[in-house]
Amino acid sequence: MSTHSTKLKRVATGETVEAELHDELPLDAFFEAEELWASERVRILRECVKAKVSDADVPQSTHWNWSQKTLKLRSLLSGPLSPYRLFGMKAEGRWQGLMVCCCVGHHSKLHTEPRDVVYVDLVEAAPWNWEVKALGRSPQLRGIGTQLIELAVRWSDDLGFKGRVGLHSLRQSESFYSIRCGMTDLGPDNRYKPPMRYFELSEKAAQAFLENQR
Repeated sequence: MSTHSTKLKRVATGETVEAELHDELPLDAFFEAEELWASERVRILRECVKAKVSDADVPQSTHWNWSQKTLKLRSLLSGPLSPYRLFGMKAEGRWQGLMVCCCVGHHSKLHTEPRDVVYVDLVEAAPWNWEVKALGRSPQLRGIGTQLIELAVRWSDDLGFKGRVGLHSLRQSESFYSIRCGMTDLGPDNRYKPPMRYFELSEKAAQAFLENQR
């Protein structure tokens, strides 16, 4: 497992927090994360129910379970030639964010000729880092999502894909991908029920994104 030192920002105080980026996680990390994340999801859902938060404003990934995702991934992570790669960020002894990417079988929709992209299959920050405006909740730490996406862009670059990255976004995350990451919104994909919008980072936008991360 390869690790890289980085920093996050504590929202409440503005102070810098030391963190680690991991770009070759074992599946055990998903169990470690879910043991802590599950109780926080329940806490947030309980608060939403008590506050009568509308369905549209309830965090859309509250039903996710990273330990269950290992059932699919265990057969796909078959050695060093697997097209899947697991990424994560840890700070203060806890997993603050996780991501699963795939480098095979996904092609750019921004080009007419076939060009490979790294596809972000799953990405999520720990529930205590969610912003839930309907509850007045702010994230504890900020900078997780952009740094995880940066790992996907750099993997794409290393593979010769020139930073091209694609993903399907939950509705509540669409502005993050379009504004913060500079991805192109290519509209709803009706293969998903309900349809999810597909976003892609072009070669030019990937370089601009990496420049902004420095």
